[in-house]
Amino acid sequence: MNGAPPTYRRYESDPAPLLAALAVAVGAFVSAPALLLGIALAPLARRARLEFAMLSVVGAACVALGSGRISLEMRRAQRAGERAGMLLHPDQAIAVAWPHVLAWWVLASPLCFAVALAIVVLRRRSIEELRERDERRADRARERAERRARRAAGARERPALERVFELGQHVSHDRVLPVKRGRVLMPLARLARTLLVIGAPGAGKTVTLGRLAYGVATASDWQVVVIDAKGDQATQDAFAASMRRAGRSVRLFPQEPYDAWRGSAREITNRLTQLIDWADEGGGAYYRDLSMNLVRLACTAPDGPPRSSAELLARIDKTGLLILWAGRAEAMEIERFRDEHIDACRQRYRSFFDATAGQLDGGWALEDADCAYLLLNELLYAEETTKVARLLIQDFKPYLASRNPERRQVLLIVDEFSAIADGERMARMVEVVRAYGAAVVVLAPQAFQGMGGEEASARILNAAHTIILHAVPDPDPIIKAAGTRMATEWSLQHERGISTDVGSTRTQHQMRVDPNEVRRLPAGMCFVIGNGKGQKVQIAAAPRAPEEATPSERSPAPPAPADRDDRADTDDEPIRL
Repeated sequence: MNGAPPTYRRYESDPAPLLAALAVAVGAFVSAPALLLGIALAPLARRARLEFAMLSVVGAACVALGSGRISLEMRRAQRAGERAGMLLHPDQAIAVAWPHVLAWWVLASPLCFAVALAIVVLRRRSIEELRERDERRADRARERAERRARRAAGARERPALERVFELGQHVSHDRVLPVKRGRVLMPLARLARTLLVIGAPGAGKTVTLGRLAYGVATASDWQVVVIDAKGDQATQDAFAASMRRAGRSVRLFPQEPYDAWRGSAREITNRLTQLIDWADEGGGAYYRDLSMNLVRLACTAPDGPPRSSAELLARIDKTGLLILWAGRAEAMEIERFRDEHIDACRQRYRSFFDATAGQLDGGWALEDADCAYLLLNELLYAEETTKVARLLIQDFKPYLASRNPERRQVLLIVDEFSAIADGERMARMVEVVRAYGAAVVVLAPQAFQGMGGEEASARILNAAHTIILHAVPDPDPIIKAAGTRMATEWSLQHERGISTDVGSTRTQHQMRVDPNEVRRLPAGMCFVIGNGKGQKVQIAAAPRAPEEATPSERSPAPPAPADRDDRADTDDEPIRL
């Protein structure tokens, strides 16, 4: 049989204030300086509990060693007060006893660390603090379970020493990237996956890309390649200066003409057929097939593929093709081509190569560069800028597949890729490049919509292991990658605009990254999103050495030396975790 339910008074007394007042009185008697210092240090103790626990033990040990002197000063203060007439003349008694009181307070002041820790441990916590504590405990328990599962499955653990470089300063939110003394560190192992940098013009995206390139150059021997569709000469100069500061040699395009004719006949054929925007429907598809067959015949001739634009244009000619394929079955196919079809195909390619003015017939390619910055200036190439970028990107894939025999890791940064390639083509390139395992692709559009259609944007976003998000007007599609967290919401009842002091709380999912906070980000500040978390970071600018002349005004740098050990010393040394 159940007993009667317990009854409660409507306003039941809370003993906490009385106990707190008693603790303050005792603390003030033992050592007022320790009490005041403990109150001042309590906020710091909340962030460093382990350190304060150690300091509390040390402080208690010091007080214990001086307990004899403290007891002596207490007795002296008592006797001095009694001699002065403590009850009849309290002011004189306090004046006489004060030196002894001050002496024991100073001797007991090391207890301030224990007082600060006690305030942190015993204070009443809010609902939000309790929720965050439970969330941290759940995270730690999950990490321990994952480590045990990896060990049991024989999976390789994270190396104790991991190559990293400094990205910036930690501001707030989660810890997506490791933080050491406030510095946010980017592990090369994390960067060795696709990274997405998004930001509106002027939000600091260029500074972030420069920092990534400089960090990789100083912390590793990776090759660094930048394809820039903005056409900003100052950015190219800053990149070259930072690479030279890191002890690297740099190749600059268009100052140094690029050799776009490396590789096999099939690779050059694929590169050239992707160059022109052919129609996919109607009669245009027929002429596309004719032109592609002409280019294939010009590149796969028995004498080998063309090695310059002039040689290609000379081959797209019926007489020239017949000479190349004389005595073979392909000669009959060439005879069936109409002269106007051949002339139309040649004119399409002539228009493009005339605009480039020989800058794709140079003497270096990616395999000859330690670091490279390919600047696509729309003032030079006009409407052909997109085609130049498309050709360079198409050259990158065969470079990884067949012209990079040492499998050297490559950091490829494509800035403003939405201006030079459609989203579907870029999504395919990211997926293909990752299959080779030797390249890191950093894509930098201005907005989520700048990555192509909805399907292409989703493919690129899903392929990105890490997202660096600067200020953008519409961050909602991107911040979903940071996931949600449980948050406490408060409500307060009111009557005719006056609070009734009655309210309620509820816990529900909220976005980890607030979209309004993203919109208000100042230039150079960003959110790093990954693993279902978001971290607010202030990006550090890449240093630039003072130079008399800009890199664009200088003669080209020599190729990188084979030995990397003589790299120039820099202020930002590679860091190991």
